[in-house]
Amino acid sequence: MRMPSDSELTFLFEGDERQLQQFIENHRETLERHRFVLADELAIEKQIPIVFAYVYSIIVDWGEFDEEIVRLFGERLPDESVEVTTTDKGLDVTYNGQLHSIELTFSGKDRYITIRGFQELIRDKYEIRLFEASYLSDTHEFLILPKRQWEELDARYPARKREMFRVIDGDLDFP
Repeated sequence: MRMPSDSELTFLFEGDERQLQQFIENHRETLERHRFVLADELAIEKQIPIVFAYVYSIIVDWGEFDEEIVRLFGERLPDESVEVTTTDKGLDVTYNGQLHSIELTFSGKDRYITIRGFQELIRDKYEIRLFEASYLSDTHEFLILPKRQWEELDARYPARKREMFRVIDGDLDFP
């Protein structure tokens, strides 16, 4: 899976109707494969993040297996190696040849323990953020980007970025 380009990230924050149609055309195969239908009654500034998230987000259901969460995030990291196995204490994650353990509680809190643990492993190069619009759902959507891209977005769109994304911190969990 590839990551969004810089121009696609600019589209996310500054896009217009013409660019939305171009984005949809560029990703038609992905959208059709999943039978995506966009609600036309929404304003363009609401439609753009929905379509963008549909193409680039990592979707995690509240009941997702922790091992699968790591696999889903790992698939989005170009040129990185991620392997995961479940142990009696949690997860053993091998990231670029180095073994790391993520201890789990074997409770409903484990989804975000896993996400925060994986974020910690990749923090030097990448960052995971939650699409704010998915927060109150039982299915959360995440975007993983190189740190450089997040830093540029933070500098260019500080207010809009806060409306659109939530930083993964110690308090974040499924509501």
